[in-house]
Amino acid sequence: MSTKPSDISGDTSQPDVGNTIGSVKAEEIIFISRQPGASNLYDIFSLKEETGDQEPTFRLFQSSDAGIPQPLLDEFLIEGLPDYLKSSPSRRIHAVVSTGSGTGLALNFYNEVVRRLLPGREAYPSDPTINSVEISKPNPHDLVVTQSAHSVREFAREISRADEDAVQHTVVLLSGDGGVIEMLNGQVSVEGHDSEERLPLIVILPLGTGNALFHSLHKSAGATSRFPAPSSLVQGLRTLFNGRAAALPSFKVEFSPGSRIITYKSPDSSSDSVEEVEGHADAVSHLYGAIVASYGFHSQLVWESDTPEYRKHGSKRFGMVAQQLLKESHAYNAIVELSGKDGSNVQKLDRDRHAYILATMVSNLEKTFTISPASKPLDRKLRLVHFGAVSGEKTMEIMTQAYNDGKHIGMKWTTEDGKEEGVGYDDTSVVKITTLEEDARWRKVCIDGTIVELPQGGSITIRTEDRPRFRVVVDKSLVR
Repeated sequence: MSTKPSDISGDTSQPDVGNTIGSVKAEEIIFISRQPGASNLYDIFSLKEETGDQEPTFRLFQSSDAGIPQPLLDEFLIEGLPDYLKSSPSRRIHAVVSTGSGTGLALNFYNEVVRRLLPGREAYPSDPTINSVEISKPNPHDLVVTQSAHSVREFAREISRADEDAVQHTVVLLSGDGGVIEMLNGQVSVEGHDSEERLPLIVILPLGTGNALFHSLHKSAGATSRFPAPSSLVQGLRTLFNGRAAALPSFKVEFSPGSRIITYKSPDSSSDSVEEVEGHADAVSHLYGAIVASYGFHSQLVWESDTPEYRKHGSKRFGMVAQQLLKESHAYNAIVELSGKDGSNVQKLDRDRHAYILATMVSNLEKTFTISPASKPLDRKLRLVHFGAVSGEKTMEIMTQAYNDGKHIGMKWTTEDGKEEGVGYDDTSVVKITTLEEDARWRKVCIDGTIVELPQGGSITIRTEDRPRFRVVVDKSLVR
């Protein structure tokens, strides 16, 4: 016995036999659950994503079937909710919707999909509106809809206060990488937690532009599966309901005095010039990150593509800005030093002109852009990718090879004066970058998407953290 997925209309596709349940494709399945009191009757939850010229749409479906092949059950059957999604006096569940992430699809995805899947879904209206940073609390999960760039950080501060130590938190984060860094930097302290198990737990649903952390954590997900690969959002939902908790590796970045966070604000007129949209935040002494700290081409690209006008183009904005930066091919004047955690074994790169300096704890900056092929999910290692001043054509060649499964690592070439150069790739615990640039335009560094302007002669020091600040839910294959 089977039923058609509820709310399906106009689905006439004919998927491959063996990879479907009725009209539901295996790559669309979020999970399968056993119906209460029925040993062989199952509910199948699936997601259909429709894209085209219009804004993407998301449609959640539920169907029932008694004849599900065993391989599909082995892959997708869950026996109830995981403990981290069970609300109780000692466990609070939060859905945090970052309305500014990516192209602004997070709230729609929450309303159409996540709201209907999380416990307590009947308690929510179809279009929640919140006038400020506040939490609505119909048991058993809370909802936070961001209203400013600081909303996630303020939320993180709230749940990490000392009087909440007795309560564990699961945060379903509908966001891009920026939401993760806001959580890291909003946390008041980790000192009050007596074990990793009591740290707040983040579940990432990838609704940003690059989603570097999500794609890196899920790089090996489904590697042994016989079924077609799902979309990133289906994979995120699968991890939400059938994942495992693990410590999130992170690093701390310290800035020299005079450094300040730089943000763009919406222009008051039709002009999108930097002068009209640039805004300056307070001085910053340090930030925490989990993905990347960069100086040079990468940080410049993130900064100059982050205007409100460019953000409307989603990930395409990077290519648009990259073309201009490649024409300029600026050589960044800086001193780069690597060392051990205790400051020992200091090594200085043998150049002071650079095109690319990027320290990372992840493998991918985008789903298909492998910046650090040796990085493995949760391996807690910091790696530095770097190369000297080259032409725009050579930079493009190197970046293209990064899209070729990280083949840029190991590239060599000979300069006009006969010197051999190449892409450097180093394991390290500490990286210090001191800028010697006079023009403020070339003194921007990027920490997980946050842009910091250094003073002339200023520096950043990146070091891995020994103690995690959060836990993160990952694919079940990573934690046994």
